Amino acid sequence: MNILLTNDDGINAEGIQSLFRILSEQHRVFIIAPDSEKSACSNAITVRRQIHLEKINDACYSINAYPADCVNIGLNSTILPEIDLVISGINHGPNVGDDIFFSGTVAGARTAYIFGKTGIALSMDSYHRVSEYFDDSARFVMKFIEEIHHETAHKPLFFNINYPDLPPEKIKGVRYTFSGKRIYNDSFMKTNVESSSMKLEVQGQINSVDIDGSDAKALHQGYISITPMTLECTDMSYLKKRFTSIIDTGQ
Repeated sequence: MNILLTNDDGINAEGIQSLFRILSEQHRVFIIAPDSEKSACSNAITVRRQIHLEKINDACYSINAYPADCVNIGLNSTILPEIDLVISGINHGPNVGDDIFFSGTVAGARTAYIFGKTGIALSMDSYHRVSEYFDDSARFVMKFIEEIHHETAHKPLFFNINYPDLPPEKIKGVRYTFSGKRIYNDSFMKTNVESSSMKLEVQGQINSVDIDGSDAKALHQGYISITPMTLECTDMSYLKKRFTSIIDTGQ
């Protein structure tokens, strides 16, 4: 299988290098990743400037752009052979609940799905630090892609996987989950304050709401969380209510 890897931590991050090393044991693996960290960039793409691509070797490339750009280039240029699967990660930190809307890691997998390829986002529950269990999570994903191979042969799928920062013997199992809720208690530090300008630096805390069946709760209980994702953002209940209202009033 031809697999494209990307991330938002940058091409030299330990997480993506672990994925490359482990998956290369059984698959043909390529990397196109940002040349520097692009955390919390969401699905940003580059449209009004040229992208500089640097070839590291025959399998690895870096660009001065975003994870979504990496996937777009990997799938829609002539640089790589036909890609079967895109994996984004391993992110140095979890992506649960509302994180999925901000995460560049999840955006990499989402972009693959938009372009008709299966995309998997993989994150480790270790905030901004290297985990000694990166290789274990990479081996889990290698097993997972074998399990879903028969499904992805018929249609693309999109998954958000969060792996506990624990040794294999302490992981309780695997749970399929839904995206839960995160509370962002943001504040801003103001510096260099002048009459017409200032510098702002975001600070604060992030907390997860404890909801049974959610990705955050499963992860915090020591389970590997797998959330199947879609692109659907329409509020169907409201749309149905409005449609029913129009019929009832004869409009």
